[in-house]
Amino acid sequence: MRKVIATIFLLSAIFFAWAFKYTYATKIEEPKIDANLKEIATKEYLENKIEEALKQDSIDDAKSYLGLTNYLNITIKRELKDKIKKQEAPLPSTIRKAKEFASGFITGKSESAASISGSVVSDFTVVGDLRDTYKEGSRYLQGKEYDKFLLNISLLGLAITASTYVSFGATAPLKTGEAVAKTAYKSGKLTKGFINILDKKLSKSIDLKLLKQVDFSSFKRFKNSSKAVLKSINSKPFKTLFKQLNTIKNHTSYIDSVKLLKYANTEKDLARIVKVSGKYRDNTVRVFKVLGKKVLQTGKVVVKYTGKFILNIIGFLLSIVGFFVTILLGKLLRRKILG
Repeated sequence: MRKVIATIFLLSAIFFAWAFKYTYATKIEEPKIDANLKEIATKEYLENKIEEALKQDSIDDAKSYLGLTNYLNITIKRELKDKIKKQEAPLPSTIRKAKEFASGFITGKSESAASISGSVVSDFTVVGDLRDTYKEGSRYLQGKEYDKFLLNISLLGLAITASTYVSFGATAPLKTGEAVAKTAYKSGKLTKGFINILDKKLSKSIDLKLLKQVDFSSFKRFKNSSKAVLKSINSKPFKTLFKQLNTIKNHTSYIDSVKLLKYANTEKDLARIVKVSGKYRDNTVRVFKVLGKKVLQTGKVVVKYTGKFILNIIGFLLSIVGFFVTILLGKLLRRKILG
């Protein structure tokens, strides 16, 4: 009898699992970004933000909010558009951007869109990585205070650049990701959480003790003697992460991909930014400017039970009750017959 009961329970459990799988529906409700955006980014809100940006001489922010008015089909004061247009007059704008680009390219520091561009270009063309590795590496070997993170990511950048040439550009997306991450770090847009994520990977990939083999007496000797160290660096732990940064760059721009990193504390945050940037493209930064980290909220899983599922559950329960009633009645009849 016990074996019979066990078998029936097993078959019932299998049936229940099948019924559950095929008679309910699930879907993921994404956060209503557009609805939230329209609720907050009103005409008054955007006009105030543009005025504040212009007062602070932040033309990039002013243009960003102006772009959002276009996306949301909001008409703002004509005078605000004229002010932005005046700031973007060909000659003053070109001179300002050229200076900012040069500053970013030479120093690696970035405050504006143009200086961020200069910083990214310097790292992508190996100049920035050579500059920072030479500077921080020299200080490390001299026992002076140095920026360990900057030294490590610059060495990684040099190693990826070397492999890019060997692989005929196959690792170029990794180089883009490294340049974006480094620029975000130097411009103060890399969060502590994300710095820790990269730092752990860098510590496993790079042994700074090997720098003792490198000749830092001159820049030329440094370049020639660092090849062996670069070959020892493992860039595989960064493959997924840097490719995600490259995807964000493709969806938006170099500048916006740097700016968006200030919203990422975890790798899940980064994956979410990739997804959002795929939808909003050039407007991604603008969306984050208004909504902040609310954009990173994950969707809710909504389960909808169908009528068939409910009937299956009822039928399952009735079959169990019927089974035990049958056994009970059988025992009672048996006692009466034998009694």
